[in-house]
Amino acid sequence: MPAYRQGAFALIICLFLLGGCASAPDTPENSAVQPQDNKQPQNNEPALAEELAKGKDVTVQTSQGAVSVSPVVVAVGDTPESGNTGDEVYYNDPWEGFNRAMFSFNNVSYQYVLLPLADGYHYVVPGGVRDKIGNAFDNLREPLNLVNNTFAGEFSEAGANLGRFLINSTVGLLGLFDPASDWFDIKPQKQTIANTLQRYDIGSGPYLVIPILGPSDPRGALSTLTEGFVHPVNYIAEPPESYQLRIFEGFDDFSNQSDTYRKLYEQAEDPYIYFRNQYIQGQRRDELFELSEREQQDNQ
Repeated sequence: MPAYRQGAFALIICLFLLGGCASAPDTPENSAVQPQDNKQPQNNEPALAEELAKGKDVTVQTSQGAVSVSPVVVAVGDTPESGNTGDEVYYNDPWEGFNRAMFSFNNVSYQYVLLPLADGYHYVVPGGVRDKIGNAFDNLREPLNLVNNTFAGEFSEAGANLGRFLINSTVGLLGLFDPASDWFDIKPQKQTIANTLQRYDIGSGPYLVIPILGPSDPRGALSTLTEGFVHPVNYIAEPPESYQLRIFEGFDDFSNQSDTYRKLYEQAEDPYIYFRNQYIQGQRRDELFELSEREQQDNQ
């Protein structure tokens, strides 16, 4: 392979990660400022983050319903060297040195490249059009959601994925519109490889900051890498068009969260700790919700 093609391929592999996991940077939905669920940030998200920062419980509306979030999963810092932790729960961050360096690199990339591009994207492309673009990419992902839900044993969710894909690809004009939700009340059931691994009790591992993507963990990083090779876009387009589509999908996701990231970063006393703890908070919340659902199913 010629040298220039090797360089271009390496750059594309790095950038196409924008479309994974939990898109970067995640907002306090699936993560620190998420994402892993993977949904678009809500309009009241900065206010919820402020309430959490004040030590107050908040209620977050998710696709699974209202979820109560408590801010006591992790403390605002790492375990004191003295070992005296009192009643607070501290988080062991074994890769903090690497994570902080990567967090700083990501923030510089956001501040000087992605955030200005997102501002321009918002200015040029109307919100309604951006929504339709996001709908199309969400619809394109439905076959992957279906496979993940099937392997996780979530067959009703897999059926919803199939129904949504068939309806939105036809009546919804290739996913630009969402009649599956609006007309048939078939709600999105997103499932990543990381979610499926969690279903089989495979742990997430230590907190990890991924280049460009931001907050994650080894399980999430594996999910992102694997989904990059099996994403449905690879079956409808050949390189380099498939890479370009994945990069644009990731950028579109980022643009939906860019304002939230900017506000939360400016408000945080230690942005690294703040985003890390919000990500872990989201992970713990999702794990508890999954455990609660399993217990309800076992009791039925």
